[in-house]
Amino acid sequence: MNEAFAREILRGEDPLGRRIIFGPDGNPPLTIVGVVGNIRDGALGSPIRPEMYRCTCQELRYFGGWFVIRTAGEPRAAIRAVEQRIRAVDRDQPIFDVKTMDERRDTALAPQRFQLLLIGIFAGIAILLAAAGVYGVMSYLVARRTREIGIRVAMGARPADVLSMVMGESALLVLAAIVSGLGGAWALTRYVRSMLFGVTELDATTFALAPVLLSIIVLIACLGPARRAVRVDPMTALREE
Repeated sequence: MNEAFAREILRGEDPLGRRIIFGPDGNPPLTIVGVVGNIRDGALGSPIRPEMYRCTCQELRYFGGWFVIRTAGEPRAAIRAVEQRIRAVDRDQPIFDVKTMDERRDTALAPQRFQLLLIGIFAGIAILLAAAGVYGVMSYLVARRTREIGIRVAMGARPADVLSMVMGESALLVLAAIVSGLGGAWALTRYVRSMLFGVTELDATTFALAPVLLSIIVLIACLGPARRAVRVDPMTALREE
């Protein structure tokens, strides 16, 4: 049996030597002789189920089996040697569906990879649109406040003060966007759970790096309008309507 069977069915008791009966009472009892590690025999994201293994070759007139062979070198180079060993036992034995573990993994993950590729492309487009939108909005806001900035400069405001004002307001907008974005991402994590392997849907690294990356992109987009605000001529700004 596997570890999940021993843990969930036998409640952690020592399984070795125990006798169990499956099916009707007339079935012969089976003796547990060992415990093996858990495997996923379905999809990679499927939960691990309690399983029991028994030899059926003595009960059936035909028997089909699957072998997983670990090689020290290139797996493809060992296929012919394995086939020769099998044919040495039975020259008529059919051999089919021979693949490396990497090929089986790629086949199993193909749908998820395609979906994630599409999500990545749309995410990249969304980042570019967000950067362009922020740049346009900040340019508009700076243009609307040209007179105010001119007055500040005329009253003695330094370029560093104007720059910090514009960038500070942008940082507040970024902070508000990050808070709302993280909330939305947390609410949608259950929809991407089936496409993730080896990482949780609430991965702390992803939730930390994504806001940092977006913040850098947005602040770079705000840098152009902020630099224009610093170069505002007070006399020209005061004459504008």
